[in-house]
Amino acid sequence: MLRITVHVDGDRCRLQLSGRLCGPWVDETANVWHPALYSGKEIEVDMREVTGIDAAGRDLLVAMHEAGARLIADGVAMTALLEEITGEQASDTDGQRRKKNLAGNEDPRTRRHTK
Repeated sequence: MLRITVHVDGDRCRLQLSGRLCGPWVDETANVWHPALYSGKEIEVDMREVTGIDAAGRDLLVAMHEAGARLIADGVAMTALLEEITGEQASDTDGQRRKKNLAGNEDPRTRRHTK
């Protein structure tokens, strides 16, 4: 199941996706995205409430990104997928990139402990 909500604000169109982007919902999302694509508006795809994506859903996100859509994600899995699609490190939810501390170690919030 997937809920698609369209928010239009001036020159921006945001597609808010909630649920699983898979199966028949991929085509439904494409059907909503295509008119927005040709509207001349800046497109944002909010994936913060997406709980799963299949291969066809991933392909659609790649097409959206290549067409200029801004993809927004949250959570480990969706952020990793976004980084894979865009080739860029995604920003943390607070809008700040993860920083290395002065010793060159990763931020303590993301450090892995080894023995």
